[in-house]
Amino acid sequence: MSNLIVKTKYGLVNGVEENGYIVYKGIPFAKPPVGDLRFKAPLDPDSWEGVRLCNKFGPVEARPVSSVGGVVGGNNNYKPSEDCLYLNVYVPKLDGKKHPVLFNIHGGAFQTGDHTLNSDPVGTTKMDCILVTSSYRLGVLGFLQVDKYLGEEYKESGNCGMLDVIKALKWVHENIEAFGGDLSKITVAGQSAGAKMVSALLCSKTAKGLFTAAMMDSGSSSAIRDVHTAQVIAEMFMEAYGVTKENARQKLLDAPWEEIMDKQGVLFSGPSLQNLGPVFDGINFEGNDALEIIRSGKANYVTILGGYNRDEFATLKDYYQLKSLDDLFGYFGDNTTHVGRVLQKFGAVGNMDMVIAIISRYFYGFPCIDMFDAFAEADKGNRMYMYRFDWDCGGIGAGHTMCSGVATGAMGSYPGINLIPSYEKVYKATSSMWNSFIKNQDPNVAELPEWPLYKKDTRIAMFLDEYSHTGEIEHTDSGMPHQTLKL
Repeated sequence: MSNLIVKTKYGLVNGVEENGYIVYKGIPFAKPPVGDLRFKAPLDPDSWEGVRLCNKFGPVEARPVSSVGGVVGGNNNYKPSEDCLYLNVYVPKLDGKKHPVLFNIHGGAFQTGDHTLNSDPVGTTKMDCILVTSSYRLGVLGFLQVDKYLGEEYKESGNCGMLDVIKALKWVHENIEAFGGDLSKITVAGQSAGAKMVSALLCSKTAKGLFTAAMMDSGSSSAIRDVHTAQVIAEMFMEAYGVTKENARQKLLDAPWEEIMDKQGVLFSGPSLQNLGPVFDGINFEGNDALEIIRSGKANYVTILGGYNRDEFATLKDYYQLKSLDDLFGYFGDNTTHVGRVLQKFGAVGNMDMVIAIISRYFYGFPCIDMFDAFAEADKGNRMYMYRFDWDCGGIGAGHTMCSGVATGAMGSYPGINLIPSYEKVYKATSSMWNSFIKNQDPNVAELPEWPLYKKDTRIAMFLDEYSHTGEIEHTDSGMPHQTLKL
C-alpha cells in the first residue's frame, strides 16, 4: 500500500483501491465541532503522526433520531455523530499528472443527506477527474442563529454548515495537488440544498478564489435568508426547547446533540420554504440581498452551469404528501399571500397540476433566471450556461433534481426508469454535458445542439429532453420577492 500514501498538510494518508479507482475515506478537514465549538465556525484539524489508513467513511452528519425532528434520512449504514467533519477523495490514479476536481455538495433540505450520497465516484474517476465529497453540519446544528443567547462570538452560527463547506474547499486548495488535482479546474456542484449551497458560495466573500466553476440543479440564491428571518426562526426553536438567556449554555452547549436535534421539528411542516440554510450574517456576505451582491461586483464570477426541472414540485408534492397550499407552507402560512395571488391570476386554485407548474416556476425557475440575469448585468465576463430539464421520465414529470439524477445515473428512487425507450438517449446527452463541463468547463457536446452562452437580452437556454433544443426561457415578473422565506 506504500504507493498509495499521500502527504497532506496535516499528515500522511493511505488510500485503498476500489472499483477501479483509489479512495481516501474519512479524512478530517476540521476539528470536531463539539463542546464550546458547537455553533462556531470550524477550526483546522489536528495533525497526526505516522500514516492514517483512510479505508472507512467517517461518521455521517448528526440528524434527528426520531420522526419529530424534521426529515430523517441519509445513509443508514453509517453512524451519525456531531463529530462529522470528514471528507473523501476519489482519485483515478496517482500518475503525477493534473486532473480536474469535482467537489460535490450533497442535498437534503439542509436537514438530511450525507457525504456518502449524491455522487458518482466510478463515473467521475473514469473521466480522469478527482471527486471530493464532504459533510457539513445539518439542521439547527448547522444553521441556527444563536448569538442572541450565547453572545457575539457565535454571530456566524447561522452559517456553520456553509462554513464547513468553505473549510473543506480550503482543505482542497491546500492538499489536492498532492493527489494530482488541478487547482485551475475546481468545480463545485450540488443538487437541491447542495445547489442552494453552491449559490451561497457564489455570493460569499469568504469563498472567493476557492473554485473556478459551479454546477447547480434545482436550487439558486433565493434560499439565502436575511438576518431577521433567521432570528425569527431561532426564536421559534428556543421557545419550543425552553431556552432562555439564563439556561442557554446548558441547553445549547452542554446538552447531547440528540436532544437538540429532536427539538427542531417545530421548524418543519411540509417543505417550509427553507427555514434553515445560509444567512446574510454581515460577516460572510457583503450585503443582505443576493441579486444586489451579484450585480454590484461582489460575487464570485466563475463559469456557471445551472438550471431547473420543469416539474420540480411533481415529486416534492408526493414526497411531502401535499394536498393544499397550507400543507406547502406549513407553519408559515402567511407566505401564501404572494403565491395565492399568482395562482388566482392563472385560475389555478384547486387545480393541483397547475399549482405544481406555477410553483415549480416561481420557486425554482424564475429565481434561477433572476440569478443568471444578475450575473449578466454585472458583466464580469464569466461564462454561463442555463438549462431546463423537460424529460418527463415516463409520465411522472420532470421533477426535483431529475437532471442531475439522470446525468449521474443516480435514479435509485425511480426503479425501471432505465427501461423507458428514450432513457438512453437522454442519459447520454445529460451525462456527456455534465462530464464535459467538469473537464472543460463547457457543456457543449456532440449529443446536443450548439449551446450558446446565457445573455439577459436573449435568455437562451438548453431544453433537455428526448429531442433537446435551445430557445428563449420564459420569465414572468410576478411581484414576488426573490427571497423564498422572508418574515
